[in-house]
Amino acid sequence: MIRKPVVAGAFYPGSSEVLKNQIIEFMNNAPIDKEYKNILGIISPHAGYIYSGQCAAYGFNVLKQKDFDLAVVIAPSHRFGSFRYSVGNFDAYKTPLGEVSVDTELTEALLKNDEFDFYDLAHNSEHSLEVQLPFLQLVNPEAKILPILLGSQSAKNSQNLAKVLSELFKERLGKTVFIISSDLSHYHDKETASKMDLQLAENVEKNDIEELEKNIDFHNVEACGFGGILTLLHLAKILGYNKIETLKYTHSGEVSGDYSQVVGYLSSIVYK
Repeated sequence: MIRKPVVAGAFYPGSSEVLKNQIIEFMNNAPIDKEYKNILGIISPHAGYIYSGQCAAYGFNVLKQKDFDLAVVIAPSHRFGSFRYSVGNFDAYKTPLGEVSVDTELTEALLKNDEFDFYDLAHNSEHSLEVQLPFLQLVNPEAKILPILLGSQSAKNSQNLAKVLSELFKERLGKTVFIISSDLSHYHDKETASKMDLQLAENVEKNDIEELEKNIDFHNVEACGFGGILTLLHLAKILGYNKIETLKYTHSGEVSGDYSQVVGYLSSIVYK
């Protein structure tokens, strides 16, 4: 079963040639002047490429430094929240650049866990996971994916997911990366948005899970994929990845020119 693209031609170009050239241009304009070793994963935005693609390019440029064959893509479900974890039980995801194979052995392994299920309606209507794939295809076209959507996002669910994934991947971290899909604050003026988003970025850089959870609870910060971000931070602590850096922060106003209601975008790297 192939999961067909649902936002090609909307969030990103539907033409393979135009899409490829756009991503190459983004990546050429996102220089990384540092060598990162032992990369665990990245946080990457998921808005329309015209707004967030340049920010996302920083994280994917870093992933070019790692020889991996599997990407675990964790993304929020924007329309369905009645489940905890939904695994994309497809053979492949299709984009204008071709198909991305799913590691079906891993999906089957997770689906044996009662906490995991496959909600096809959630996957077939969701953009947050799909928009990561064309970048991945250019960085590593042979890599397989393990696609996971988070429905009910909570601190407890993130901690539990990190525990499950750490056990599943502790023996193959050298060939695995985690891609966490999330935008940040939504529709505040640029000053408010920047204050909130940079606070979240600081919590992430310090891997201060407790402070980040508190800021989320009190609405001091916002992230539509906060469950995935918390999962990555827990994974970093469990697996001993002690370095986190912000690669790029920006917001939609830098493109639209409208600074009265912006959406924040963050690209971060976790390594050791």
